[in-house]
Amino acid sequence: MLLWLWLLLCLVSPTGTLAGTVDHVVARHRVLTTEPSFDTRALADAPVVPMNKVLSAGYGAEPVWVRLSIDPGLTPGLMNERLLLRVRPGYLDEILLFDPASASQPTGVTGDRHPLGWQAVPSAVFNVALDASRQPRDVWVRVTTKTARTAHFEVVRESDLHKLDAQAMLWSGLYLGCLVIFAIWGAAQLLVRRDALTLSFVGFQLASAAYGACILGYVRLLVDLDDAAAVVDVVTVIMVLVAVFMSILFNTVLLREMHAPRSGLRIMEGILALFPVLLLMLLGGLGMQALQVNMMIVLLAPVVAWVIALKSRRGISGVSRAQAPGERWIAVGYFSVSMVLTSLAALPGLGVIEGPLISLHVIMLHGLVTGFLMLAMLLYRIYRLLQQRELLAVEAAFNRQRAQRERAHREDQQKLLSMLAHELKTPLATLRMLMGSIGLPARGHRAAERAVQDMNQVIERCLQAGQLDDDALRPQRQPVQVDALIREVVSSLPERGLVRVSGEGSAPVVSTDPQLLAVVIRNLLDNALKYGPSDAPVEVFWQASAGDEGPAMHVDVRNEVGLSGKPVADKVFTKYYRHPQAQRRTGSGLGLYLVQGLVSNLGGGVSYRDEGTHVKFRVTLPMVGSGAGS
Repeated sequence: MLLWLWLLLCLVSPTGTLAGTVDHVVARHRVLTTEPSFDTRALADAPVVPMNKVLSAGYGAEPVWVRLSIDPGLTPGLMNERLLLRVRPGYLDEILLFDPASASQPTGVTGDRHPLGWQAVPSAVFNVALDASRQPRDVWVRVTTKTARTAHFEVVRESDLHKLDAQAMLWSGLYLGCLVIFAIWGAAQLLVRRDALTLSFVGFQLASAAYGACILGYVRLLVDLDDAAAVVDVVTVIMVLVAVFMSILFNTVLLREMHAPRSGLRIMEGILALFPVLLLMLLGGLGMQALQVNMMIVLLAPVVAWVIALKSRRGISGVSRAQAPGERWIAVGYFSVSMVLTSLAALPGLGVIEGPLISLHVIMLHGLVTGFLMLAMLLYRIYRLLQQRELLAVEAAFNRQRAQRERAHREDQQKLLSMLAHELKTPLATLRMLMGSIGLPARGHRAAERAVQDMNQVIERCLQAGQLDDDALRPQRQPVQVDALIREVVSSLPERGLVRVSGEGSAPVVSTDPQLLAVVIRNLLDNALKYGPSDAPVEVFWQASAGDEGPAMHVDVRNEVGLSGKPVADKVFTKYYRHPQAQRRTGSGLGLYLVQGLVSNLGGGVSYRDEGTHVKFRVTLPMVGSGAGS
């Protein structure tokens, strides 16, 4: 922790140098000319304006000239030690030093386009040796680059240069190490659980590490070949684009998981679609224009993401704002920090404002801070997801226990119903035999017979409903002559004289379960006879048709509306439903429920239709694989 505080103090200190080091630059001016003569006398006559410690000239193809007023006497014990011009950042294309005290002009040349050996001291940042003169004087520096023309100049003695380089190497090593550790953590998470947000986080950290290695000069140190300088320059520019792309990709995935408005996500996706265009511009020789557009994206994209985050409906773990109101503000805080840091980098880079010394490090500071924030968000998100998973596991265990209890309860009910059915059927059979021997009048006999039959039906339907709920009724399919089955069911009814059976075309043969289909037709007929007028006929009509889903067989049962009224359409197939006016008749409320369940088991469907004075139920069964006979 102390090391990190020390590094942070070094980063934000006014001088940006270590204690004991001296910067021999006493004044900095920008020369207001694009390309004057290299003659130092002509340079001395060019107009200048005072400049901040950091040059912020934006993008442009023309070179930028800077005049530095130096005083070697600031270090009395300098003796024969060299003074060197130290220039940051480490991705400028070409730097020329013109020192009037030197006989050769330019005094030194360095930059991304030139080999490392051209520097006075091999280093990750650029340096050029000044003339050995100890007289105060003005020197001129010419900077050419297709990247942002942002630079910091200092003149230090050689021993101080080594100290500053050691400080920079330590800080940059820790910076890159943190990014790599973040990426390794994300990769380990991906091995456990594949997740788009974590994958984009890993990609962003790797891209940031590669970009940091380029701008910090590590790639140039590792690839010290004369013909590799231009390649390092191109690779650095590409990594700038890739790092920004991966940052916006992570933000887009995060906003998608927060259920951001679709219009906002389209804007973010549109920004991402610009990056292939920028790469094509780079390959087409428009590298500077591509980087300028990229810097504008760096400035604007975090603002857009921040606004979208404010309008998002969920938090970073996908929980709604009502359930976890603080989660959304975690993401808003992340986007706010990102917006501030990118503004500190983009505005000086575009030349809108003069940047402070910290602006040289803002991009790296952005990668480090946002990396920490991303890691914290992902850890919190994993914590919440684990909580949700545990909650779901507890709920699933509770549901399993409840299902087991309900299943045991249903089994007990079914056993009780089976026992009651067995015990009741014997007395009912005895009662039916006794009714024939006691000489009841015909009308009374019919009423008693009907009552016994109703009780039998109630018992049978209760048993069948239990079997249906337990999925114990399995169709045993065989060819069935539908009209013959209908007439057989009708012949078993006491009121068979009221049922009229008719059909259209050849009598269909359907591959189905005859027992289950007989129960369906019997229940529909019982329902029609029970709730229609006592003397009104019931119509049964069958027909075959060729529909969009293949040939099918339809059986319609139609009756006139009786005193009990019409059933409610959306409740007619509900278990135990009975119309209030039908309560005076014996019934269980299971007949039509059984019809729907059994027809569904047979692969068909049943519908109800109100026809004004009549009601109609239609059973539809597929005829795939069935034949037709006469």
